[in-house]
Amino acid sequence: MHEPETGPDLVRAFEDGTLHTCSFSHTEHLYVVWALVRSHGTLGGLARFEHGIKTVTARAGTPEKYHATVTHALSIAVGERVAAAPDASWAEFVAANVDLATWPSPLLETLYGPDLLTDAAARSGFVLPVGNRQ
Repeated sequence: MHEPETGPDLVRAFEDGTLHTCSFSHTEHLYVVWALVRSHGTLGGLARFEHGIKTVTARAGTPEKYHATVTHALSIAVGERVAAAPDASWAEFVAANVDLATWPSPLLETLYGPDLLTDAAARSGFVLPVGNRQ
């Protein structure tokens, strides 16, 4: 079983596109988002994460793995939680945010429901949560 990696080497490999996607776990995804949001703010972290995940999936020959709604919603949720506890360590963040650290994410499933998260429109572009859609 793959042990999740955390730390600056993971973020660097993600940002420079050299990360091996076959072993990029949800915990590692979350760590990179958390690190980028802490370093660049919510919107800056989101922009860097979105660019990085598109680069990594394209280089791996699997651009279809990119999911816009999950990327945006997860990044914004992480940003909100980091703002509420800006000095929390990674371990403290994970312990306090099990709904984000678990995959599939209970938070995203509550906000979007299983049908919307599998929808092609949600994959290719950001869509608002179910309760906010008209």
